[in-house]
Amino acid sequence: MALCAAEKLSLSFGKKIVLVDATFSLEPGERVGLIGPNGSGKSTLLRIMAGQRDSDGGRVSSARGAKIAYLPQDITELPPGSLLESV
Repeated sequence: MALCAAEKLSLSFGKKIVLVDATFSLEPGERVGLIGPNGSGKSTLLRIMAGQRDSDGGRVSSARGAKIAYLPQDITELPPGSLLESV
């Protein structure tokens, strides 16, 4: 079973279409890289997968007990505790 999967995700910002029917799954043991130019929607896709943002359509699923998290590139304010605890 997939650790996490996306099925027919779609998202747009006004007239700018970011995702159209994006479908994929990540299986145990797989290693993946997400590449693309700035502003192409990489971080937005990860936020959708982590449940921090809604898509316009489609669905995200994860294996029972799996936790999807997103650590932003730019941290404007650190939470209390150590950096390791925050991550």
